[in-house]
Amino acid sequence: MSYLDGNYILGSEYVTEILFWVKELERRPGRAYKKISPQLSKRGQLVEWSRDVSCKLGLCESTFHLAVRLIDLFMDGHEIADPQLYLVALGGLLLAAKMEEKDGNIPKCTKLNSFVKNFFPIRDFYSIELVMLNYFDWNISLPTACYFASTMLPYSILETDRLVSGPILHYSKAQAYLEEYVQLFLKLSVSEISFIELLPSVVGVAVVAAARKAFGLVEAWPFKLQRMTDYSWADLHFVVQRLLFILQQMSASTYDEGYGSCSGSPINSSQMSMCSFEEVLL
Repeated sequence: MSYLDGNYILGSEYVTEILFWVKELERRPGRAYKKISPQLSKRGQLVEWSRDVSCKLGLCESTFHLAVRLIDLFMDGHEIADPQLYLVALGGLLLAAKMEEKDGNIPKCTKLNSFVKNFFPIRDFYSIELVMLNYFDWNISLPTACYFASTMLPYSILETDRLVSGPILHYSKAQAYLEEYVQLFLKLSVSEISFIELLPSVVGVAVVAAARKAFGLVEAWPFKLQRMTDYSWADLHFVVQRLLFILQQMSASTYDEGYGSCSGSPINSSQMSMCSFEEVLL
């Protein structure tokens, strides 16, 4: 839980500086998404398939988000045939794992190939890795929405916060529950095609704001969090409303209370559909 000290949250001055620096990185020329990929219509199934592979490999959420970012930007600059789309997806997961995972959890090329029933020669994995590295000028440490949301998470509930239903009695439990909402909204955000061209910082910070609103806090985006992130409610409104709308649609099929309800785990209410390699490729 975060403790307040005057107009600041303890430690927030460092977070503010870190966020400012990383936001500068994401605005560097050459990293803007142009939304010109010829395979854009196939992105949804590719992302869900990549999520399934990532889960089976035991990769962390930050690895998956970086992989999707690499895949999106690489697809945006190339015309790729259907089978090779899956090679690009696996190459993105491999590169992201090398950045985010411990050495022992970086998947082998032979393991990756097993997810496509050994469809590709192993040398193709080395080739796509080199091609992608060259495309990104060997700089694949890209900011993601997951990074920004994770950085903000320890500060996501303030001592001054109150629930619409009353005061917060157990801050540690409230923090844990809000974290579930953050995890759910991160999963939704990476699949939402309208978010691809937005800055990762906007999406990541909006995920925290959406989690606060869905959790039922009186102020969805208080001034202290605006000051930390340098993002106002107006900057985040589109993403927040879209995330809440998606959650409301999902919730309607599982329970009647809507996204404002805190009666059930937000994670359990979401079941992501997976599509197999054989269904798409063969």
